[in-house]
Amino acid sequence: MTLQTFVERSLSLLGYPAATHGLLNRYLDSTELDIDPTARIPIGCLLRRRIELGPYTRLSRGCVLDGDVTLGRRTNLEPACDLVGDVEIGKYCAIARETTFQQTNHETSQPSLQIRFYDEVLDSDLPPTADGPITVGSDVWIGTRATILSGVTIGDGAIIGAGAVVTDDVEPYAVAAGVPAERIGWRFPGEIRERLLELEWWEWSEDRIRENRDFFERELHGTEDVISAG
Repeated sequence: MTLQTFVERSLSLLGYPAATHGLLNRYLDSTELDIDPTARIPIGCLLRRRIELGPYTRLSRGCVLDGDVTLGRRTNLEPACDLVGDVEIGKYCAIARETTFQQTNHETSQPSLQIRFYDEVLDSDLPPTADGPITVGSDVWIGTRATILSGVTIGDGAIIGAGAVVTDDVEPYAVAAGVPAERIGWRFPGEIRERLLELEWWEWSEDRIRENRDFFERELHGTEDVISAG
């Protein structure tokens, strides 16, 4: 077992206490943690490479973050989510259990496609391929066991159905489901969607959000139900 593997397993069992973050950044070249003091990391998670967790983010047991991964304010990951590669998720998102974000992929044009084979047998490299980063907006709900693939952008306010495989971009406030995922509806009519995107409430301070509690507790049937952005 390498020193890095020993350290990773030990910290996984400890839940990555804040006192260890600076030490990891200093002594492990492959690790850079930028974790807000209010973020919650339970035991059984694994963090590798460059990880940024914003205020009040919450991971659940068994989550693996491996790559250049960013989570915005108050985004939640339920148990056993995998985020691999270049993945950015916005604020106030709800990611259901066993969801996978797979930004990297295998090179398939050479005789073999197993990276370990090239490393250990040939003492060579087989770099992973990718179609671009995965970007998820704010206020997005992704259902259980969904898979989000390389190069995909999911817009603000979208919903991804359970078990979906997302291979193409999803528009803001769209409802997408299926394999491959397709838009099957919208959360709101067009005028309401436009007003909400102008509002960008997820960029507000939490004091302002609390001051507008009535807005967040109402159903949106028309543009008159959306408060002014001013």
